[in-house]
Amino acid sequence: MCSSDLPFERLKILSRAWALLRAMTPRDRLVVVSQLGLDHADEVVDAIAKRGGHQASPVLISMIERAQAQGTAQLPGLIADLRDPHRRTERLKEGAQAAVDALASSPPPKPAPRPPPPPVVAAPPPPPKPEPAPPPVPVAPPPPPPPPPVVLAPEPPPPAPPPPPKPRPEPVVRKADNALAGKLAEASSLTGRFQILRRHLKEARGLSAEELYLVLGDFPDGWARRRALLEILRSGAPAALADALALVELLGSERDRAWCLSALAEERPLDARDREALLDAVPTPAARRRLAARLGGES
Repeated sequence: MCSSDLPFERLKILSRAWALLRAMTPRDRLVVVSQLGLDHADEVVDAIAKRGGHQASPVLISMIERAQAQGTAQLPGLIADLRDPHRRTERLKEGAQAAVDALASSPPPKPAPRPPPPPVVAAPPPPPKPEPAPPPVPVAPPPPPPPPPVVLAPEPPPPAPPPPPKPRPEPVVRKADNALAGKLAEASSLTGRFQILRRHLKEARGLSAEELYLVLGDFPDGWARRRALLEILRSGAPAALADALALVELLGSERDRAWCLSALAEERPLDARDREALLDAVPTPAARRRLAARLGGES
């Protein structure tokens, strides 16, 4: 194998071990990305780690092999296809059709030689039939016992309908006058965006909630957006708790939102009204009880 194929071979190994990749911490995943030595490796690894299922996708491996044959210029298209549901479905159909064509073009397996038939042995003569025994005299069966009375159990009450999900905030259209969001958009990798964000945290404290929406939009939803939001919240931005809670609603995972709400409870002084607003934003009853106990211990 030539040295130019080594990053793609490592990428195939990561696609087969996607479950282990998804269980890694963000820092360990960045270390794996740095070992690939491939442009857009962080975005490809992030797309592999987000996929579902219980087995490695042969179609995903086929897509990586196609990018290997056509060069690294095909990686942005591969990433876009993995992120977009419609284009990902088309790629899956193409991969399945390619597998069917490859199966049809392969020569049929040679039939295994049949063993010679066993020698014919004459069957022994059947034994003589025994004389039939006289039929037994039938005995009248005892009458069956009466069935037990049927007691109907009361029907359980219908389950209460689940509460309606909270509406997700609409995506914000990027504005050209947001300098920090523009710098993040120009970064070529996710690691570079985190480095730019840390260098400009003082600038983030002076941004409005709408401008901070644009900054978070440069990080994909999941561990990356949660980590970026934690950096912003711990820097003291935004100043208003209502704006901070609105930023937390941009996270798609309940676990990520609970994580950031706990950081708000630890980092900021809260009055009684702020505590009620913070508890109302917790996604699950169990997480709300844990945060209420923590807030009660601080008082």
